[in-house]
Amino acid sequence: MALTPDFPAEGTPPEVQRKTFAAGEIVLEYAVWLPEGGSQRSALALHGFSRPLEDMLAVRPLLPEETAMVMVHLPAHGRSSGHHRPLDPAAWFEAVLALMEHEKLTFDGTLIGYSLGGRLALKWWSTAPERFHRVLLMAPDGLVSNIGYRFSVETALGRAWLVSSTRGRSRERMVAVTEWLGRRGIIPEHFRQFSLFHLESAEMWNMVVDCWLSLRLFWPPGTHRLRSVARAHPGVLEAHFGERDKVIKPRNAQRLKGVCPLHFHPCGHGLLRPDIIVRMASPS
Repeated sequence: MALTPDFPAEGTPPEVQRKTFAAGEIVLEYAVWLPEGGSQRSALALHGFSRPLEDMLAVRPLLPEETAMVMVHLPAHGRSSGHHRPLDPAAWFEAVLALMEHEKLTFDGTLIGYSLGGRLALKWWSTAPERFHRVLLMAPDGLVSNIGYRFSVETALGRAWLVSSTRGRSRERMVAVTEWLGRRGIIPEHFRQFSLFHLESAEMWNMVVDCWLSLRLFWPPGTHRLRSVARAHPGVLEAHFGERDKVIKPRNAQRLKGVCPLHFHPCGHGLLRPDIIVRMASPS
């Protein structure tokens, strides 16, 4: 079962401590990892949906030498604010950069995004490509939007339903429906487990709703625009996918053909595994 983002991942170094930073109405929870001897140059790493920010400690082998890393909790995760309806992408990006300045760290242009964090990374790169010299996407979300997400997040009726689902016994009814669909094989088992995990408590479901509604505008542009940005800023973007990933399916990578190099690895969604990180450090 996945950890909730309210708890640091097991084995987190004691020197990696969570803090908060406020930029207007945006509150960011974050942590800083420093290499031995310290550093004033820092990369930025964005984690996956409903995961703790400390997951991104796994990508340290991918960083340039003597480079620190700032890990930021996405909206509605941990103590990061999630009341935004929706959150303005430019305002969130500027808040992250202000956080790094607050920590007296200089952003070195390295951005790593895993899963949902990959969607935010791709959006940021396509909006302000001049800020980056390396953007590494790991099983990025945001390349394909399914029907259920489009209805519940991108329509006024769907958003109204999402908000109402956090009240009364709506969550319990959704659990019952999910179990019924699962018993009859109408939905895949991995989707049943994913759904039930996020419905198991009111707190978790509120996080899901707040995150989805906050990030409604954080979708990258179409393939034509991505290719145009890539031509103007070549050699910056790369993307990695798991060959057996059931969460972010490998076919999602089709939207990035002609945009950046694509690498596929013998795994599912777990691209943060040490052996996969080693492969990513020296892709063939």
